[in-house]
Amino acid sequence: MPTTRRVTLSTIADALNLHHTTVSRALKNNSRIPEVTRRLVKAKAKELGYAPDPVLSSLIAYRSSQLRVSYKATLGWITNHPTRDGWREYEKIAYFRGVKMRAIELGYELEEFWLGAPGMTQARAIQILQARNIRGLFFVPEHGSHSQLLLDWSRFSSLTFGHTLARPIFHSVDTDHYRSFALLMKRLKQLGYRRLGFAIWSIVQDTTDRNWTAAFYAHQACAPQKQVPVFIDKPWRIEEFRAWFEKYRPDVVISHDETLLGWIESWGLKVPEDVGFVLAARHGEAQPRCSGIDENSAKVAEVAVNVLVDMINRGESGIPRIPISTLVEGTWFDGKTLRSEAPAALPEVSSFC
Repeated sequence: MPTTRRVTLSTIADALNLHHTTVSRALKNNSRIPEVTRRLVKAKAKELGYAPDPVLSSLIAYRSSQLRVSYKATLGWITNHPTRDGWREYEKIAYFRGVKMRAIELGYELEEFWLGAPGMTQARAIQILQARNIRGLFFVPEHGSHSQLLLDWSRFSSLTFGHTLARPIFHSVDTDHYRSFALLMKRLKQLGYRRLGFAIWSIVQDTTDRNWTAAFYAHQACAPQKQVPVFIDKPWRIEEFRAWFEKYRPDVVISHDETLLGWIESWGLKVPEDVGFVLAARHGEAQPRCSGIDENSAKVAEVAVNVLVDMINRGESGIPRIPISTLVEGTWFDGKTLRSEAPAALPEVSSFC
């Protein structure tokens, strides 16, 4: 019985009089292969019915994982803050450390690049990145959510953290703010808190793409009593916060800033005896006392490197036609700013989202 010969990379290469490595790179969209060649190779592969061998691909991946890692290229840590070190805070520092560690494991170096350097122009920025053999770019979150970096990024594989870059829109990796906040709400209700007060900076509401606020309102929608309105301020002003607090008397305050905890205690209130306090995003060693959500920034960084390196290996560069967001869920941390269990005399609540 006749058998059909499997179409391989060499089959395509012979048909086009190309080297098999050129065919392999063309099928992976390697930007070093001319676009006309890539189109030609893909057309011939489709005509011949080529399909990758999953067993062979798995074997290659396994062998690669067993090899000693050697230097491959450099990844760029791109910042656009008013000062060179303006990005160094909280989760961004954790991202940087995590990205650098994972990049080294995969054979890549990480280099900082500040777009705001004196005398920097679009042409100069692209020239420097290419001269330093930087193939993949991480765009560091900015202070606002409406920033634009309208340079020619077509030669690079690019990835953002979160939603602060309005244009262009690249693939992104971030904490799943909605599901993480939903976990926080569930935990508070398990502990018997009923008058939940949420205080947030307007700029943070933007940088979280309003996911925290959406989760807050969604999980309060079926609460049996009238709810506390969200306190939105920029920046914090103690007089306004105290007026809101005294008017609505929440039994727990949710926020992203430990400053409010200090204010509450300065008024003679005990935490958690008189009122609870919880962080929607706590940052490990910097806030060891506070209960709240650990955003798992190190894991976000690890996933980001994996995604970007995979893009480089596939030859995917430029602005994606359909951007993809990869989300990492946060985890709950039991600190010392919430009660440890619900009060025994708390009336039963039949309906909570």
